Amino acid sequence: MARNEDVTSKIRVTLDLREPFHRRLMELEQLTHTSRAEVIRHALQIYEFVAKKSLEGHRFYSVDRNGEEERLAFFSPYVAELNPENEGEEETALVG
Repeated sequence: MARNEDVTSKIRVTLDLREPFHRRLMELEQLTHTSRAEVIRHALQIYEFVAKKSLEGHRFYSVDRNGEEERLAFFSPYVAELNPENEGEEETALVG
């Protein structure tokens, strides 16, 4: 970030979403009691974290109440191309 850049300045972004994705955005807005813009900002933060950690070879799991683990896939097969250590491993897609 440039030293003179105003951190409070905003840039308007327009998104074209298909109905299922718009519905999901609206559901997340209600679930989190925030705005759509906040949902997208938080999603971008999570996406950045997961992308960087995935490229470093980190793996992500969901653990249910019974302690059962399930491997999560965020970027497959893209990360496998960028990080050969992850290639060929089975993962569970989060969104179909």
